Amino acid sequence: MHFSRLHAKQSEKIMRRQIWYLRPRDLRFLGLIAVTGLTIAMYLDSGLRLASLAGSGWRTLDLDALKQRIETGELRQREAGWYHPATEEEMRSVEGAP
Repeated sequence: MHFSRLHAKQSEKIMRRQIWYLRPRDLRFLGLIAVTGLTIAMYLDSGLRLASLAGSGWRTLDLDALKQRIETGELRQREAGWYHPATEEEMRSVEGAP
């Protein structure tokens, strides 16, 4: 019992010394991380605000129209309008193709 109390006191002293020794450096590092995170968040927020303005050139989905097309089945069992499998002629026209 005496050993465990002595060991606990010694461990506590060591921990206090380690915390005191590492504290200024760790606080500076955590401050740097916080400032970096805040800067990134502000940049992303301003970008999203600009993108949401009318005429900004960013595409936005009309979710109501999309849901309606999904519910009516218009988008099932068909490929996208821009997609088509490559033909033999297209394959040959690509540089380096066999």
